[in-house]
Amino acid sequence: MQEEIDRLLSEIQRSRLNERRTEPRHSFVRPVQIHFRDGRSVSAFSKDMSAQGLGMICNVTMNIGSLATLEIHSTEGAPVILRSEVRWCVPYGTGWFLVGWKFIGIASRSMV
Repeated sequence: MQEEIDRLLSEIQRSRLNERRTEPRHSFVRPVQIHFRDGRSVSAFSKDMSAQGLGMICNVTMNIGSLATLEIHSTEGAPVILRSEVRWCVPYGTGWFLVGWKFIGIASRSMV
């Protein structure tokens, strides 16, 4: 069992070696609703966050450059609502995707 756990932990270490971000990322697991301009909404979970963006896991592929409003659950009041842009999207197992979002501005509740 330890060998398999070590294998998973080594994946974390390898991903840190490839890090190119300028802002530190912090673990941040919260429900997120993604609201697209065409009226579609997708449920996801955040994975990590920085001052510039949010990494999340969802079961829908996203096109790079897509714009949406992210409604991020807050444990201390109303959700935080931010306009954001998809910067990257990569497969993350069968039927799942890691998606990197860049924050581009504050949004109002009426944009959701």
